Amino acid sequence: MADAEWLAVVIRAEWCDITTGQPHALSYALILQDERRQRLLGFDNSHGFDGAGDDDPFDHEHRFGLFGQRFRYEFKSPAALLTDFFERVEQACKIRNVPFEFEERDP
Repeated sequence: MADAEWLAVVIRAEWCDITTGQPHALSYALILQDERRQRLLGFDNSHGFDGAGDDDPFDHEHRFGLFGQRFRYEFKSPAALLTDFFERVEQACKIRNVPFEFEERDP
């Protein structure tokens, strides 16, 4: 895959105190990056989404092709979050004509 475009998945998750913004006691970021390390899409709960109220959870999605916009994400469970993320990654790979496959790389 040396001459082909590559994308990278970055996942960070850690336990945190329960707050209004992070009611699941989980702080997370799941990101699809291009070769320049620019986010193409992602899910996180580090800050509120566009139009969020003061008491809304921070869970939101950065959608592929809609840079600078944050959309509410309905967090159900860590497993559902992973499923939703990798479904979006697969869709983005199809759009960019990049194989949806994984290879292990050293950091």
